[in-house]
Amino acid sequence: MARRLTLKQLLEDAELRVQRAQHRLDRQREAVAALEPADRDAAKRYLRILEKALAIHVADRDRLAKRLADRG
Repeated sequence: MARRLTLKQLLEDAELRVQRAQHRLDRQREAVAALEPADRDAAKRYLRILEKALAIHVADRDRLAKRLADRG
C-alpha cells in the first residue's frame, strides 16, 4: 500500500509539472506573438526548448500513470 501511495504522489507531482510547463509555454507563445518580427527568432528558439521540456514532463507523467495502473 505504501508503494502505491508513493507512485500516486509521484504522479500528482508529475501532473503539476505538466501544468506548470504548459502554462509557461502558453505565456511565452503570447509574448512571442507580441514581438516585432526581428526579435522573434530567439524567442522561437526558446519556445522550442519549452516545448521539449513539456514533452519530457508529459512522457514522465504518462509513464508514472501506466505504472500505477499496472499495479492495480
